[in-house]
Amino acid sequence: MEEATADEHLQAEGSVSEVVHRLRDFWASPSHGSQGRARWQQTMGSMVLRLMLQGGAWSGGLSEEEFQVRICERGIRVSNRHRPEADEAFLKCSLNGDFPDDLEVLVRSSWWSLDCCESRTGLHFARESILVVHLAKAKDRSWPHPFAEQKLAVPSDLSTDWVTLPAGKPAESASEVKGLRAEDLLEHVGISQTDELVTVRLLLKEDKLEDAKKQAPLSRLFGLDLTEDSLRIFFRCDGNTPLLVGQLCGKIVPVQTDWSMTKVTMEEGDIQHRRQTSPALVVQLRKAACSRSLWPAVLVEHSQEGPREIAPDCTLSVEDQAPSDDLTHADADLKAKGDECFRTQKYDMAVDFYSKALQNTPDNEKLLSNRSAALEAAGRFQEALDDAVRCEELAPKWPKSLYRQGLALKGLKRYDMAISAFSEGQARELENPNWQKELEDTERLKAARQASRSSRK
Repeated sequence: MEEATADEHLQAEGSVSEVVHRLRDFWASPSHGSQGRARWQQTMGSMVLRLMLQGGAWSGGLSEEEFQVRICERGIRVSNRHRPEADEAFLKCSLNGDFPDDLEVLVRSSWWSLDCCESRTGLHFARESILVVHLAKAKDRSWPHPFAEQKLAVPSDLSTDWVTLPAGKPAESASEVKGLRAEDLLEHVGISQTDELVTVRLLLKEDKLEDAKKQAPLSRLFGLDLTEDSLRIFFRCDGNTPLLVGQLCGKIVPVQTDWSMTKVTMEEGDIQHRRQTSPALVVQLRKAACSRSLWPAVLVEHSQEGPREIAPDCTLSVEDQAPSDDLTHADADLKAKGDECFRTQKYDMAVDFYSKALQNTPDNEKLLSNRSAALEAAGRFQEALDDAVRCEELAPKWPKSLYRQGLALKGLKRYDMAISAFSEGQARELENPNWQKELEDTERLKAARQASRSSRK
């Protein structure tokens, strides 16, 4: 079976009654777009372009031998030696380009193929050819688009290491991570649910995960297989060894599954009620219409010790590395009122409620972060920056303080400093696409200001 990639993120196999849906990577942002006549999709680890070969220019039998795909770490060139008109009209504008900025690909892990699909016009069906180009990113990150906008560079100026790729996907590579087993990685399994959703959290040992990431990108470490009533999460670099396998106690809609890497905080069971923050693989399952209620048990795990029911676990919460609130009942009520005002866009009132709570707990990071957000939304950017800086002083490992600083600095039009804050946050949370979106928006504003200044000279 072919491994799911960005161009076919969920792939079915088997009979109709036992369809398996596969996830092998985390979506990037933007997740899709167009390039000339081609459509593209991306995950954190790959960029995939698909070009439908339609029209008279592609009539007659198509074969992979007609195409030449040359690639280096900084660009790609696709041509068809037998159809010059098609080459000019389709390939040059869609599949030829230099990659943006300092982005690179892994040449030997990239591939291309000539696939077929069925199209329908009225009552008539026809088979269409699709040229698929799969680019393996050198680093896990979101790309703004597949290619840079400037004119193509001369190939020899771009690189001296151009390679002609043969057609077809390369064989599955051997394990990339040495000396680490799946059981070494897993710390704890937690499950929670609502009437409509099931959330599975696999807490991972941070030191072991960092060891694995030194040998293979995060996008190539984990896999997830689903049916409407089963789940299999595994470590891809240990012979696809399962981390969690089991039968769900109700039905789900596999195609609506979401998963991501995040940080999760768990209460430790001692008298001091300490909280431990760990990296976690979080899988969110949407219950099928016939199963939308609270299940007495969520999953029957299949392990070497035999079947084991896993009931909902209420000890976990997603905290983004934030400390606990530690608020009195009165201050928690003020915070809740501030949160409600923020949701209804009454930003000045939200600031007032957060400020009243901060009179009693002036060093509460979450209150400072929330007030910074409200101040920024109200256009009070310097005050928002002051709160965000203080927040970082109190919680230096919490990335959200950098996000608040970046937004406030962007509002103050201090774009270089905003870019610095967003870049530092992105370095701490490589899997979070929001950093890249803010970086792109800030770079756009900076470029627009520079263009405006140039036009006035």
